[in-house]
Amino acid sequence: MKIHLSLIPILASDQPTAGPDPPENIYHYTTGLKLRSIINSGCIKPTTAKIEPHEKPVAWFSTSPTREPTATKVPVPGMQGQIETAKAQGGLVRITVPGTCAPYVFPQLPLIAGTKPSVCIGLLVAGLELGSDPDTWRFTPTPVPTALFREVEFYDFASNQWLAIDLAELACRN
Repeated sequence: MKIHLSLIPILASDQPTAGPDPPENIYHYTTGLKLRSIINSGCIKPTTAKIEPHEKPVAWFSTSPTREPTATKVPVPGMQGQIETAKAQGGLVRITVPGTCAPYVFPQLPLIAGTKPSVCIGLLVAGLELGSDPDTWRFTPTPVPTALFREVEFYDFASNQWLAIDLAELACRN
C-alpha cells in the first residue's frame, strides 16, 4: 500500500484559528475503566501519555458515530481488538459532546500542541493501520467538562449497538 501525504501550510499567528466548521456532535471513545476517572475528575482531560516534554497534551475526539479504531487499547485491528479492549477495560464507551468542544483537526496538531511533524506522521500511519480515518479526528488542548456531555453509552456486542446509560445511576452503583 502506498500512502501519499500532503502537508498543509498553516500561517503563524498569535491566535490559532479553529478547524473547519464542526459537526453538531463529536464523540470521545474510551473504556469503562477510563470513564470512572473521567466522571471522578469532572472532565475529559487532555492526555499526557506518550507526548514529548515540549508538547501540549490534547483530548481526542472523532466525528465518526460508529467507532474510532485508535481507541483500541490492544494492538489488534478490527472488531477483535475492540472485543479484547472491552474485556480488559470494562467495556467500550462513547461520550457525545457538542462539536465545538474540539475545534481543531489533525493537520493543526503541530501548531496547536507543538507536536513534531515526524510524530504526526507516526500517529497518522498508526491510525491508518488500525483502520481509522484521520479526517474524522478532532482535538482540543482544554478539558471538556462532564456538564457538556450529551450522552454516555456502552457498546453492546450482542445487539451491535451503543446503549445509553444514566450517569446518576452509574454513580450510585459505583
